[in-house]
Amino acid sequence: MKLLKNFLFACAASAILFINAAHAQVMWIDYSWKVEPQNEKKFIAAVEKFTQSAAFSRFPGKMWFVAHTANGPNPTTHSFAVVYEKTEDLDANFRDFANSDEFDRFRKALSAAAEPVDEVVYAHVKGYGGHPIDATTYQVSLMAVSNPVGYLGAIDKLMRNEVMKGLPGGFDIWQIVAGGPPGASHIVVFANNSFAESMNFNRESAADPSFARDFAALGKFRTILGSSWTTSPVKYGSSELNSIR
Repeated sequence: MKLLKNFLFACAASAILFINAAHAQVMWIDYSWKVEPQNEKKFIAAVEKFTQSAAFSRFPGKMWFVAHTANGPNPTTHSFAVVYEKTEDLDANFRDFANSDEFDRFRKALSAAAEPVDEVVYAHVKGYGGHPIDATTYQVSLMAVSNPVGYLGAIDKLMRNEVMKGLPGGFDIWQIVAGGPPGASHIVVFANNSFAESMNFNRESAADPSFARDFAALGKFRTILGSSWTTSPVKYGSSELNSIR
C-alpha cells in the first residue's frame, strides 16, 4: 500500500508540474544533427540562406544555432533550439512551413550536408537567476525527476542560500514532453558568459557547507543522467528570456 501511495503521489506531482508548464505555453523544439567536418561550411551556408528568406521572416519564435562542444557518446555536433512563446505560434509556423518551397529546399539542403539525429520537445517549467542576453556558453544536465514538486521546492530553497547571490548567469528547467532519452524527464540549462565563469562558481560554492547541504538535498528528488556543453555563436530573434519565464 505504501508503494502504491508513493507511486500515485509521484504521478500527481508530475501532472502538477506539467500543467504549470503547459499553462505558460512556452515550447522548445530541439533539432539535432551530425555534421562531418568536411560538410560544416555547406551546412552553415544552408542555415544562412534560409534565415534570409521570406519564409523565415515570418518565423514567430526564437532560434539558437548550437555547436556541441562535449556530449559523450551522443553523435550530435550541431542543433537548432527553436523556442515559441505560445503553442499557437508553433502550430501556425508548422502550417506555414508545410506549404513553403523555401523551407522544403532548406530541409533538403540540410539533409544533403548532415545526418538528422533527434527531435525533442520541451515545455518550460521555471527559470532562475539572470540570463545574459549575449550568453554564448550553455551547460545542460539531463535528469530523471522522481518528485517534481519536491524538486522545485528544493531548488527554491537552494536559491535562498547566500552563496546563490553570486550565481553568474542563470538557469532554466524544461520538461521533456516528446522524444528524449528513455527514462529522462527534465533538463536544466545553465547559461553563462563563459565555461570558466561557471566552473569557477561551482568550485568556490562547493567549499561552503550550507551550499553543499542544500545542493545535496536535490538528490532526493532527481537523478542526473548526463550532461553536455554547448556554444551558441548565432541567435535569431530576441535572446532575452524574461518574456518566457
